[in-house]
Amino acid sequence: MDTNIGKSISSGMNNKGEILATILKTYKDCNFFLHNTKEFDIVEKIMNEGFIFESQLPHSTDSVNPNEAIEVTYFLFLRKDYGSYTIIIAIPKVTYELYADVANSKDVGIEEVLTITKPYYSDNDELNYTLSPRHVLGYFNLKTSEFYQNRNWDPFFNNNLKIMTNKRRKKT
Repeated sequence: MDTNIGKSISSGMNNKGEILATILKTYKDCNFFLHNTKEFDIVEKIMNEGFIFESQLPHSTDSVNPNEAIEVTYFLFLRKDYGSYTIIIAIPKVTYELYADVANSKDVGIEEVLTITKPYYSDNDELNYTLSPRHVLGYFNLKTSEFYQNRNWDPFFNNNLKIMTNKRRKKT
């Protein structure tokens, strides 16, 4: 179920970056990545099917710290031409560190660990990866300053649990 909490928080704030930073602070200990899009259909697709990104997650998103509202404000201003819907990816820091450890131990990029599908080459010969919709916290509507939580978001989700389970099955 989508949760709309933007209006209740925004009652005393005018700055959209401050509003979003305040919302993100309620989701403790996560790494946050933001991506803007113009089409609501794309928002729904990302929340249901995952976020497809090219090459590396930071190439398609901006990492922000909710404790630095000015940073969030800057991102929203810088990316406003890309659309009024800000996709919010929230991966708990513990999970992200596990992904990084697995990537280091296998000597691969973290994207190889993050992806839920087999990577494929795009038209411009870049590898595309898919981040699980369970890492997509929701979206922030820049026009209304409202936040909608993705019903698929799961702070306990870890891609590696599935990978490790599949590997164990193959060995036995």
